[in-house]
Amino acid sequence: MKKTVIGFTIAGTLLVGGYATTSQAADQNSTTSKSTLEKREIKRHGFGHDRFGGFYKGSSEDLIKKAKALGISTNGKDAETLIKEIRDAKITKEAKELGIQVSGKEIETLLEEVQLAKLQQKAKELGISTKNKDAATLHEEIQLTKLKKEAKELGVGTDGKDVQALRQEIKQVTVTKKAKELGISSEGKDLQTLQQEVLTATVKKEAKTLGIAVEGKDIREVAQEVASTKVKAEAKKLNITIDGKMIPDIAFEIKQKKIINLAKELGISTKDKSTRELIEEIEKKDADKLKALQDDVFPLMDKGKRGFGPGGHHGGGKHHEDGQRIKDDDVPANSDFQPQMNEQPVFGNDM
Repeated sequence: MKKTVIGFTIAGTLLVGGYATTSQAADQNSTTSKSTLEKREIKRHGFGHDRFGGFYKGSSEDLIKKAKALGISTNGKDAETLIKEIRDAKITKEAKELGIQVSGKEIETLLEEVQLAKLQQKAKELGISTKNKDAATLHEEIQLTKLKKEAKELGVGTDGKDVQALRQEIKQVTVTKKAKELGISSEGKDLQTLQQEVLTATVKKEAKTLGIAVEGKDIREVAQEVASTKVKAEAKKLNITIDGKMIPDIAFEIKQKKIINLAKELGISTKDKSTRELIEEIEKKDADKLKALQDDVFPLMDKGKRGFGPGGHHGGGKHHEDGQRIKDDDVPANSDFQPQMNEQPVFGNDM
């Protein structure tokens, strides 16, 4: 009978099990085409079809409010029309802010130019040459540069190693270090087995601290109780009401409020700015404080998550070159709080 590798996500932030699927993400990245990378990078900046396409999770009032804020007339327009116009307006607005000529260009052309311009900005900040490089190449080099920095901090050698190899070694070192902190022996254990033991021990430790009983319970049930308790406690500290709200929705509000508070602390104006825009400004002004905030949001594992950014990853610990996971307009679905299971022969569910 197969046992199960378990990852838990909550409102787009990895709760526990971040180590469990990082290698899978890396394997997928190694076979990803440049075209797919480009599309993914576009979505990362908040302009992909997934951002507004399909089922809009907000209310019609929210949609109308967003449209009016962008100067879009809402009279006689259904939700689908407004969603498209909001998307197009945001792309055009960002293009203008980046100094891109918008006259006479198709929206998809602008989308590609915005994506490339933002990657070029990021590359220059990291000292990467942008000459004659397309979006996919810059994306890869940015990832590699950031991973090399992380590897260096962990004492991992980087010579001759690509993105996938560095991810794997960083994960190995991080999981082994966490296991040692928890008193778990790593001798004779493969990475997958060790990371699952770390996952279980971390959940149990958090549960004990919070006074949550674990005996006889499925580990996923315990992890959900831990998450729910921590989210409610954070909401209380920030004066966020929880009446009638789902846990992922509360968690989403907490993350947004913490980002706004940090922006104000750094003297960054928050007026008419999306969460994504605030994250970008915070990162430029004080990347260390942004990282500290990322690590502060429900940190059941020191490196088991990658902070705020676009879209939740169900059970995945995929690296993002900007370390972000929150984006504006990204309302978490209830499924974001469900255990994510990938069938692997390493881990039992019972406590």
